[in-house]
Amino acid sequence: MEIKVAKTAGFCFGVNRAVELTYGLLAEGRRVATLGPLIHNPQVVEDLEAKGALTCPDVASVPDGYEVIIRSHGVPQTVYDEISTRRLAYHDATCPFVTKIHRIAKQASDEGATLLIAGDRTHPEVQGIAGHTTGDVFIFANLEELKAWNGPASEQNALFVVAQTTFQVTKWLECSEFLKKAYTNARVFDTICNATWARQQEAEGLSQKCDLMVVIG
Repeated sequence: MEIKVAKTAGFCFGVNRAVELTYGLLAEGRRVATLGPLIHNPQVVEDLEAKGALTCPDVASVPDGYEVIIRSHGVPQTVYDEISTRRLAYHDATCPFVTKIHRIAKQASDEGATLLIAGDRTHPEVQGIAGHTTGDVFIFANLEELKAWNGPASEQNALFVVAQTTFQVTKWLECSEFLKKAYTNARVFDTICNATWARQQEAEGLSQKCDLMVVIG
């Protein structure tokens, strides 16, 4: 039996950055608490907890004296406000690719535009993105949901369109093409990260060469 391991297997840049930051702080003897599981990997989360890290569902659950770690998914602006109100020290491990989307979301808010987000509305990254604009937001998971949307509250509203960094590339291409034709005032930002593009392409390539694929994640 021949086993092929994808060249892009393993943590992406943003996740690796968050993991190394957390292990580094623990090695220094710091008391740290992550807002939610640091990554979608129970073995890593269990190891971090064994070394002293707390996993807290929200800022209110963080004990006094602990330093907060914002995971790579990012958080809404309200979470930063809560951390500031409690005067907690924090380390922002938000992936730079996600931070870029936060800036776009804020720009949409500043310009009175409607923000459209392609992604999973239950995912913390998408919730964090939506939490960086005060204007109208519409989240859609596929082309069907997008086509069913009634449009912005006002026809004068510009549209800012972004995607969850791990959104499926083929779905994004379908949706962005539709938006460009249906709404002439849509500004479409390609925010799927490079690691996602590479992994999805490699997965497709491997699927054509293998009898069985195992995806761990």
